[in-house]
Amino acid sequence: MQRTIKHLTGDEVPQGWRPTWVTCWVVEIDGQTIAGPYATEAEAQAVLDGEQDPKVSQTPTPQ
Repeated sequence: MQRTIKHLTGDEVPQGWRPTWVTCWVVEIDGQTIAGPYATEAEAQAVLDGEQDPKVSQTPTPQ
């Protein structure tokens, strides 16, 4: 499994997160978003590093 942090802007941001989030960071596993949005890369990195648990309420809903 490849875990990564991705920066989303504009149309990349899921519809359910707009207009609150114009730009954000998310944590992905094998291309699937598992946590986010986060305001900073450091917050997303903390989840990726296991220092913070991802919040289920921050996971985007399927569209």
